[in-house]
Formats: sequence, C-alpha cells, structure tokens
Amino acid sequence: MTEFADVRALAAAAVRRAVARLRGRALIVAAIVAVCLLVPLLLGLIIQNRKPGDVAVRRGTLEPSVPLVGTLQADRSEAYGASVPGVEVKLLWLVEEGTLVQVGDRLMQFDAAPFQHELDTARARAKELSEEATQARLALEAARLKNSVDLQQAQTTATASERELVALVNSAAPLLVRESAHDVEQKDRALQEAETKLAGLTPFVSQGFVSQEEYRAAQTRRDQAAADLTLAKAKHDALVHQTNPDSIRRKVEESETGKLQLKVGRDSSKVVLGQAEASARLAAVRLEEAGRLVSEAEKKIAVCDVRARAPGLAVHSELFDKAGERRKIRVGDAVWGGSTVVTLPDLSRLHIEGRVPESEIHLLVPGQKAAVRLDAFPETPLTGVLRHIGSLGASERNESRSFPIVIALDQADARFRPGMIARATVSGEKIVNALLLPIEAVRTDEQGPYAVVVSALGSTSVRRIKTGRSTSRLVEIRGGLDSGDVVRIAGE
Repeated sequence: MTEFADVRALAAAAVRRAVARLRGRALIVAAIVAVCLLVPLLLGLIIQNRKPGDVAVRRGTLEPSVPLVGTLQADRSEAYGASVPGVEVKLLWLVEEGTLVQVGDRLMQFDAAPFQHELDTARARAKELSEEATQARLALEAARLKNSVDLQQAQTTATASERELVALVNSAAPLLVRESAHDVEQKDRALQEAETKLAGLTPFVSQGFVSQEEYRAAQTRRDQAAADLTLAKAKHDALVHQTNPDSIRRKVEESETGKLQLKVGRDSSKVVLGQAEASARLAAVRLEEAGRLVSEAEKKIAVCDVRARAPGLAVHSELFDKAGERRKIRVGDAVWGGSTVVTLPDLSRLHIEGRVPESEIHLLVPGQKAAVRLDAFPETPLTGVLRHIGSLGASERNESRSFPIVIALDQADARFRPGMIARATVSGEKIVNALLLPIEAVRTDEQGPYAVVVSALGSTSVRRIKTGRSTSRLVEIRGGLDSGDVVRIAGE
C-alpha cells in the first residue's frame, strides 16, 4: 500500500507540472484525461519492476537500545584472612557462608598458641633487659657523680696551686728578698759600728785608758759582726739565686701538674661517661627491641580474632586440598598469612559488569537509563544507570571486539547475590522525525556507505549517503536520500 501511495504522489506531481505548462481550458482538460489514462499504465509498469526486497525511506522515531548480559557485583567488598605474613595458622572457627554480618561481628578465629609462646618468651626477655637497663642507668648516674667529685677536687687543687704560685711570685718571694736585704743592711751597719768602736778604743789601749780585755772584747764584737754580715750576704745571695727560684719553679710545676691532672681528669671523665652512656643507650635499645617484640606478639594474638570492619555477606574463599581438589575453606584448614579466607561484599550498593560489541559502543553514553532483570528474580523489574564505559577493548572468540561497561543498580535487596546473571537493556537518546532505512539496505565500499536507489520505472542507481545512529534493525539517514525514495536491500 505504501508503494501505491508513492506512485499516486508521483502522478499527481506530474499532473501539476503539466497543468502549469498548458494554456487554455481545453488543453488542461485534455491533459487531465491523458494523465488519467497513463496512471494505470505507470502503476502496472512500476509494480512489474518492483522486487520484494525494495524498501522506501520513511520518517519515524529512532529509539536505539543495547541489550547485554552481565553479572551482579558489589560496589565495595572487604577481604579478610590471616594477617601475619609468612606464617601458617590453623583455622579454629569460621562464620557460616551466606551470613549477613554487621560491623564488629566475628568472622573467624585462628589458633594463637604459637604466638602466645612467642609472647611469653618476649616478655621474659623484656623483663631481663629491663633490669639490665636499670643497672646501666644507675651505673651512669654513679659515674657522673664520681666524675663530678673528682673533677671538683682536681679543679680545687689546680686552683690552689695557681693561687700559691701567684702569691709566691708576687708576695712571698719578694718579701723574703727584702727581708734578707734588710738583714744584710743591719749586719753591715753592725759591722761598721763595731769597727768604729774598735778604732776608737785603739789609741787609748797604749795609754792604759782601755784595758786589754775590753779591747779584745771590742775586736771580738767586730769579728762577730763581720762574720754575721758575711753570713747574711751568703743567705741573701742563696735566697735570690737559689731558694726563691727553686720555690717558684716547684710551684710552677705543681700548678702545671694540677692543670694537667684536671685536663686528664676531664678527658677521662668524658671516656668513662661515654662508656656508661653507651652502655645505658645499648640497654635501652635492647629493651625497646624487646618491647617491640612483645607488641608484635600481642598484635599477632589480637589479629587471630578477626571481626568485620563493615557490613556484608559472608563468602568463603576456595583452596586446593592435598588431593588437588578445589573446595571451600573450612574449620581445621591451615592458612598462610596474607591469604583471603572470607570476603564481605556490601549488598547495599550493587552494579552489573558486562560487555558490549564494538558495533554498538557508539550508542552508549554514561548516564543513560537501563532496564534490568535478574535470572534469579525474573518477575522483579529493576532499573539502573550506565556508570562507566571501558576504554580498552578485547577480542572475542569470533575475532570481534567488545568493551566492558558498568551499570549501577538503583535498587538493593538482601536476596541479591554477587555473581547472579543480569540482563539489561540500555536505552539511548531518541531521535524524532528521522529518515529511517533498514540497516540491510545500507551498503559500504572503500568510499563509504551508499544505497542502490530504484527509480519509478524500475531502473537502479548508486547514491552516496550519510548515516547517523543506528539500532540492530534501522539506521538514521542524514544525507543522500529523501522520504519516499525506494532502496533495494543488499543481496536482492
């Protein structure tokens, strides 16, 4: 029926053009009669030259949609297992798989006996090292106190020696010299007086005014004064040239010795204190290391009791048993540190992971709505939003390529489980009043897309076209064809 309507439209257009060219009423009537006679003939010819595969370009609404099949996954999933690396521990208790757990619920319990022995050993060692550290600190304090006393004594001795030296040089030695010089002067005056008296008595001895005994006494006093002067000079000379220099030299040596002993004491004090401080630091480091071992053992025991950090559904991991069979983990199994035992997917936020063919990736834009149904609950309609389109494609078995996509599910249900099969249809943007053509009618060569157009008389011609969006059945024509054009499907 559509084809006949198109033919009638072509005939009417021909009549209008003929009427415009004819002049006069008679000619118009004759033309109308001629057209009416030709229409059946043209219809017969067109119908005779049409093939069943010929289709007409028409206007309509294009609603692109992409179906896909994927699996249900949780947005967030927590993994739990043995936390001590490099250690194999025995599983004593395990939460039942499929249990909905809350924050703080126990998930598993490992055997802490090996770590308890490690803790006991570490504590005993820490106690022993604590005593050693205390003794080292006391020894350090004693060394500091002794060194302080010794240095104070050495400082006092050195100061006293220096003070005595200064006093000897500036006071005692000069005073002794002055006293000795004064004594020499006195002895010299005494000699002069004795000599003067003796000289005064000599003239009177011969006259008999002075007795011989008195004269001899005067001579004796003179000789004694002379001897005293000689002795005083000898003492003064010894004091100036020997006694005082020797005393000063000894005091200088004592002062230098005191200074040297003070310096040696300080150096020795540094060495002794350094050794004591090193021993105290070493004891403190050993004690700290022992404390760290105690803390680590306590942490290992603490992590043997594993509790949930977030809510979720308990899912047991799998392992290979001694027979090489893959099975779920159960109580009594030995698990290496770092291995996952239980996974807790959060069922409050779910998404669908799937793949779409490369040929349909252009129809998808993040944010598009999706209708979803789960094979496990086919009677429950769900909705979602296209969240992510992967940028890296992968080859399929038939050598075509596909891209990963993620659809965020709007609903959550405690019955839903990760891994369930989900079937979704992502709805693209509608294109209203678009020129549409069956996708089988579009042909492609090295120059691009084209269509084989069938004329009203049945002849065919190749026409280059410009295409837009498409679905699995229809394609949008953006140039090269008009509404009503007849196109032959490829292969016809």
